[in-house]
Amino acid sequence: MKTLIGSILTFSCLVAAHAQAFGVVDYERVVNESTYVKNNLNRLQALEARYRGVLQTLQENLVLTNEERQELTNLLLADNLNEAQRKRVEQLTQTARQRAGELQQLRQKPQPSETEKAALDRFTQMETVGREALQTLAQQLGQQLDQQVRQSRDEVEKAVREVIAQVAKEKKLTVVFSAQVVFYAENDITSEVIKRLDERK
Repeated sequence: MKTLIGSILTFSCLVAAHAQAFGVVDYERVVNESTYVKNNLNRLQALEARYRGVLQTLQENLVLTNEERQELTNLLLADNLNEAQRKRVEQLTQTARQRAGELQQLRQKPQPSETEKAALDRFTQMETVGREALQTLAQQLGQQLDQQVRQSRDEVEKAVREVIAQVAKEKKLTVVFSAQVVFYAENDITSEVIKRLDERK
């Protein structure tokens, strides 16, 4: 009988000791509350808004030559434009708007002259090529954004795992479970993980 009670007590002590080696982390809370994660998300949202702005500007300024369109695209995608570059963007958009206005007038002329017909053909061609180029660019920017999203998600996941492992080692936890599969645990390291994650650049 004493042996049985001793065995039960020993087993209970082992279970208690092992229970202390388990921890949990609420991954959802980490993602929702961490500044590090929010900063990554904000960066992606800013990039998406910027791409949308570039496409919108090009959509509104279709009547450009290939060289002008490429120059405008490069300027719109560049960081921190200087004064000369900003003026160039203004010049290009002004040129496109002027040509679009002329194109509109030429289309409404009942009997255009030969010179007007040539201008009509030229501007119409620019507009058509501009629409095609815009579609291609939209696809390219969409792919770039998707790539950035995947890369950012992988980086965040890696960082979270590294921090969880670091905190777990310091607290001598052998296993860390997701809070979604554990109803109760004393060793919840979520807050510490968020704090350490936010200390990262």
